[in-house]
Amino acid sequence: MQSHDPIGWHRNRFPSSRVARSASMIQELHFEEPIRIVSDLHFGHPASIVENPEQLLPLFRDAKTVIFNGDTVELRYLRGRRVGMRNSVLIRQACESAGARPIFLNGNHDPMLSDLSHVDLAGGAVLVTHGDLLFHDISPWSHESHIIGEAHTRELEQLGEDAFLDFEKRLKASKRAAQAIELHRPRMQRDKLSAIRTVLRECWPPWRPLQVFHCWWTTPARAEALARVFRPRARFILIGHTHFSGCWKRGPRVVINTGSFMPMSGRMIIEIQGGMLIVRPIIIDGNVFQPGDPMMQFPTTLLSPDEGY
Repeated sequence: MQSHDPIGWHRNRFPSSRVARSASMIQELHFEEPIRIVSDLHFGHPASIVENPEQLLPLFRDAKTVIFNGDTVELRYLRGRRVGMRNSVLIRQACESAGARPIFLNGNHDPMLSDLSHVDLAGGAVLVTHGDLLFHDISPWSHESHIIGEAHTRELEQLGEDAFLDFEKRLKASKRAAQAIELHRPRMQRDKLSAIRTVLRECWPPWRPLQVFHCWWTTPARAEALARVFRPRARFILIGHTHFSGCWKRGPRVVINTGSFMPMSGRMIIEIQGGMLIVRPIIIDGNVFQPGDPMMQFPTTLLSPDEGY
């Protein structure tokens, strides 16, 4: 199935005046600093390297707010949805026990976990969203991409023109599309070979790794182009979704992917405090996850109007 690109994100089109007006209507929620941001825990997935939320406690300590940027738990399976919701409660309790307020954003694996699918931080300088909206098929490399893509097309066709250019409504449409694959049961049980089976499944058929690499390659440009349309003053776009951690400078903007807690993936944690955005690696220390030394630091300043467009 050919992916739709109705906004033209991959071609770096300039936003229309209507999009610019929509982008100016940012309602920032208040979150107490220090704020920390992680993504793609996939807690409950057979291959996730998170076996117990207490392993994450060092990442939460000394933070006032922790933002979980999508795919925190597994809610795709109808028969396992109660377990997924219980897992989200366990993560919430672990976070609160460390003295931090947990904020959950929806991803494509947990599209109905929260009322939020994005947040704007630092006066609009930082956009945090899972990143599945970057692709019409949500996960073009997945076995179910054609199902999700067709569902996403139907959702977009139901939007009026004004709603089509509304960031929040576009995010909700993508999350409804992700629910189209409500799988009835997990295909794997958790054991010592879960990670190996997951990697083998993701590499078959042989063209799938090429599709994954192509998505990795195009993700920074897609994220930068999305910000041009919906958040032209945002200097930082924080995503997850593709499980490929990294930091990319795209013109005046910085795209940061915090990776995932799945096999063969790097992972990072972002901290926002005192006008600075700090990027740290996440290190496995025995059986727990620790924040490493800062890799990069940036002042959280808005783009000037001439930079944003």
